[in-house]
This record gives sequence, C-alpha cells and structure tokens, in this order.
Amino acid sequence: MRLVINNVVLFVGIFCLNLSFSPPINAANGNNPLVARACEKVKAEDLCISSLMAEHASKSADLATLALISIKVASNNGTNTSFYIKKTLDTKQLEPAVEQSFQDCEDNYISATQQLDGAVSSLVSKNYKDTKMFLESAIDDTITCDNGLRKMPGNQLELPHRNNMFRQLCINALDVLLFFTTS
Repeated sequence: MRLVINNVVLFVGIFCLNLSFSPPINAANGNNPLVARACEKVKAEDLCISSLMAEHASKSADLATLALISIKVASNNGTNTSFYIKKTLDTKQLEPAVEQSFQDCEDNYISATQQLDGAVSSLVSKNYKDTKMFLESAIDDTITCDNGLRKMPGNQLELPHRNNMFRQLCINALDVLLFFTTS
C-alpha cells in the first residue's frame, strides 16, 4: 500500500514539475541533453546517465524533474533491496551474526526509504535545503548498513552489492539535486 502511495506522490510531483518548466529536448535522438549535464560531475556518471535515461519521463525533463526522477530511482532500488532483505530473513537459515546484520540493515532501509519520501515531498514543495538533508540522511543509513555488513562473516550474500548500489543511487540523487540548485 505504501509503495502505491509513494508512486502516486512521485507521479504527481513529476507531473507538476513538468508543467512548470519547458524542457529542452535533443530532437535528433530523443535524448535529453540535460541528463548528461546533470550527471557530468557525479562520481558514478555512467550509472547516473543510465538510471535516468531508463526512466521515460527523463526524455523531456528539466533539471528539477531530473532531480525528482533520480530520487525515485534510488527509492525504487531501496524498496527492492528492502524486499530482498525481508525475503532473505524469512526464507534462509542465516548464522546469528549474519541474521543480525540483515535485521540491522532492514531497519536502516526502512529509515532510508522514509528519508527519500521526505526528499520527494521537500523537492516538490521547493524546500531544497530539506531535500538535501533527507538525501544525506538516506546516505548515512546506507553507510550504517555497510558498517554492519563489513563485520558480517563470509559476506557472500548479495546484500553488500545491493547496498553499495543503493548508496550510489542516493549519492547520485544528491549530486543531481546540487547541480539543479546551483544552476
């Protein structure tokens, strides 16, 4: 139910932001040149470009909408990873230390996805300072999860890789937001 509400909020936010700006589009190939510009200074530039271009709305998006899309991409990834954690805890017999790390990360992901919800609301209401704060808090949650995973014996499960990807998507969202607010 929460996922449906989040998607509705994101859709409404993207729609409203699209109405308030007239975006440039590269008519030759249908790609939005703002995507490359927004991702230019991001550490994971290829991930930034590919994740934004995978979203249909980015093709006609302005910078504000690209910031919103980048948060949505991170949020969707976080939600999927949260489901992975829950499924793993429910279906696998884990060593006690591994199980504890997963439970701690589950708490971190609940917090991180709530922070991303807050980032969306703040961005839609043009409160960029709070948007930045919410994104930084989500990144902190991924770091906390990662610190617990480093102590985990074996580390052969998929969660460390998923957490790294989620953290990078959150960092990308923050970088795109900063590009938008300083342009």
